[in-house]
Amino acid sequence: MNLDFIQGFRDARAALGRFWPLTAAAASWLVLGVGGLLEGQSIGTASSAERVQLRLLSALAFGLVLPLSAFAASTRLCGRLPELLASGWSRYGGDRRRYALGRQALAAAVPAAITAGAALLALGLGSAVSAPGVALPGSATNLLTVVWIALLGAACYAMYFGLAQLYAGRTGSSVLLIADWVFGSGTSALAAPWPRGYLRALLGGTAPLELSPRDAALCLLLIALTSGVLYVRRLPA
Repeated sequence: MNLDFIQGFRDARAALGRFWPLTAAAASWLVLGVGGLLEGQSIGTASSAERVQLRLLSALAFGLVLPLSAFAASTRLCGRLPELLASGWSRYGGDRRRYALGRQALAAAVPAAITAGAALLALGLGSAVSAPGVALPGSATNLLTVVWIALLGAACYAMYFGLAQLYAGRTGSSVLLIADWVFGSGTSALAAPWPRGYLRALLGGTAPLELSPRDAALCLLLIALTSGVLYVRRLPA
């Protein structure tokens, strides 16, 4: 792996520290735990247990934990252009683009890990709080599915917020976060540019423009790649 990329990843890890990821993970588990207890009161059948699992996944794990953790990581690690150009590695001949992508990689990896953990907890809570006799069986397919959705969603949000951070700093990231919440919650053409609607589709909801889950996944990938290309092109070689 390229040395500039590795150095960017290491510097980002040092800047983030250990306390912040652990705190963010603990907060996400607390939110899921409270949500599971509240939702568990409405479980009476296996089908209602499945609906609770989906609500915990869609509303909390992927609708709350993922965007907020990606936003927080991005604002800590992905600065504006002058800040990236002023870094020691860039000033002394390092490749700015690869260095910045290394920082972006950690800004995606941390939210992905936090969200995957929250999603796995949501799956477990949906069964744990069920009434006796209606607990849902564990499924390796479900576990793998929520993990890859977390990876794809985190990569998309990280590049999205990183690009906004590069151009407009924390204000730009904040505007995107709010717009994703407001417009991405719908299914019209207004929801098309935002990751939230496509993530919802991968969890069984309705996608923007009623796209299939496969098309929704491709749209997330396209958003991540487009944002990544624009991010790299903004940085001087």
